[in-house]
Amino acid sequence: MLIRSAENRADNMGALSAELERQADVYRGLGVQKDAIMRLLTPRPDRLPKELSIPVVTLGASVDLDSQARFAGITPYFDLSRAYNTAGGITYAQPRLIWMQDGEKNKGRSVEYVRAHLTGNERPATLADGIALAITQPDIKYILRNHAIDLPGSAVGSDLAPNLRGFHGGLELGRGFFGGAHPNWGSASSGS
Repeated sequence: MLIRSAENRADNMGALSAELERQADVYRGLGVQKDAIMRLLTPRPDRLPKELSIPVVTLGASVDLDSQARFAGITPYFDLSRAYNTAGGITYAQPRLIWMQDGEKNKGRSVEYVRAHLTGNERPATLADGIALAITQPDIKYILRNHAIDLPGSAVGSDLAPNLRGFHGGLELGRGFFGGAHPNWGSASSGS
């Protein structure tokens, strides 16, 4: 049994390596070196909740968020420099491999509710995490047809959280009230 687990872990590392290479190719368009991404290759921490299953390289603050949003084709409807981290959200200074869930599990729950009910090593996804998800996930427009994504680890003003949504085939960054819940909106979370 132990050998089988080691083989599965090696298979998982091979798949993760291929995924990071794909993301590194995408990030080349922002001037990020492939080596900077490939150095992040580490196994998914066992302590993370199982829902955090999407590997995402976030550039954090190492590349201006406006530049990242433009690169992803996102139209922001607020000044991104006004957003700040809150409720345990973390924007890293350098690229980092994080593990995310895209908000599907939190559809219909308010940002306030999600912030209060995170489990274990789960943290609320930030604006930087949401932009990274849009950059790295080729199926982001499909995901956003199913639900918009609240980013509860960031705030804009005193009672608004940023959100990522699809609109007429494009991507938008908007903001919504912490206490509002909608069946087609869900808060993303992450861990590392």
